[in-house]
Amino acid sequence: MKLQNRITECVSQFLEGSGRQVVVAYSGGVDSHLLLVTVAELMGQYPAHNYLAIHVNHGLSPNADQWQRHCQQVCADLDISFKVQQVKVDARANGGLEAAARKVRYQALEAMTEHDGLILLGQHVQDQLETILLQLKRGAGPKGLSAMAQSAVSENSITLARPFLELEKREILQLAQQKGLQWIEDESNQNTRFDRNFLRSEVIPTMLERWPNLASAASRSAQLCAQQQQLLDEVNAKHLQSMINSRFAIDINKLLDLSTPWQNQIVRYWLSEQKVEMPSHTALGELPKLLCAKQDGNPMIDIGLYQLRRFREHLYCVKKQVLESEVDLVLTTASTDLPNDLGHLRIAEKYVGQLMIKSRANSLKFKPLGSSHSKLLKQWFKQWDVPVWERERSLLLCWQDRVIAVICEQQIIFANDVPVELTSSIHFRVNPPQL
Repeated sequence: MKLQNRITECVSQFLEGSGRQVVVAYSGGVDSHLLLVTVAELMGQYPAHNYLAIHVNHGLSPNADQWQRHCQQVCADLDISFKVQQVKVDARANGGLEAAARKVRYQALEAMTEHDGLILLGQHVQDQLETILLQLKRGAGPKGLSAMAQSAVSENSITLARPFLELEKREILQLAQQKGLQWIEDESNQNTRFDRNFLRSEVIPTMLERWPNLASAASRSAQLCAQQQQLLDEVNAKHLQSMINSRFAIDINKLLDLSTPWQNQIVRYWLSEQKVEMPSHTALGELPKLLCAKQDGNPMIDIGLYQLRRFREHLYCVKKQVLESEVDLVLTTASTDLPNDLGHLRIAEKYVGQLMIKSRANSLKFKPLGSSHSKLLKQWFKQWDVPVWERERSLLLCWQDRVIAVICEQQIIFANDVPVELTSSIHFRVNPPQL
């Protein structure tokens, strides 16, 4: 098969089907340029789609604006709609500049793509080899070694496809040169301070000289790892379904019935379902201590922005919170976002300026609606099964110098003697989960 026909077929398979938005992630480099040109050549055969090229400007190079203008002109010549998304990259982020730039690039592409849309990416088989080697460096398991999928659907129902993933870089360069394409050469690609560039320029050429088919073989290994991970996840899902409560916390006793490798597998799967970064090998090694802690213990494991905590024989994943040390807030509007990211409160206009939000106090005596007696708030928290970390975030709603309600993460509990007219005028809404 001629190279042109092969590359056309690689792209056209993703354009079959009913019309939708088709986005080409266009950096201006040779890979994305050839991808864009191939899509432009196929638009007449697939007219039902809405085609768009998106260029993400990271602003990391002094030539970034020049590259943006080049991409805009290429799209104008090809009669493809063009959009730019300028982003900021936090070089101090976990994983370094490369990982941070990649993360914001994918976020920008998805944010600009319609629901059920298709994003076409230009990675090839050598990119896959680089990804596999980086995962090996990190000590990844089957999921990490699966590397990049040729096609995957995001949580926003957007398909990310890599039509060139089984093509060699030399094939892309060959056809691009035959077509006389003019592409961008990013000077940072020569900076071997970055791991991917080091592999690309110093390591992989030597490996391919010794083993010419290494990239294709590694790609097959990645596919096998992906298949193994899919089988594992099917079993993980069945186990997890039988272990979780209504708040997606794991029953520790059921988890302890399994072997240590299965415990680790299920916890990783549970975290991935919540879009939480995977714990390090060291952090996961602390899991037995947390699972076997005493009933009144309060152990925790840090995982980046999150913590693993236990309460009432259940394992929770909790986002770390920065709490206000002292809250003393008069509600001066009818609609208020509560401190400690606790939720949203809406009140009747007649009570504006009369209600206050204050920090909770464990020494407070409280008599909830429907109860015949009062007792310390910390005792009520235990009875209500409010986890320790949620008690720390809770707030008091006050009226006429008395506490009329306790606001927890999941609910508002009114005091026993509050007028119905007042309680019916107060509406509390929790914030969506942040995991």
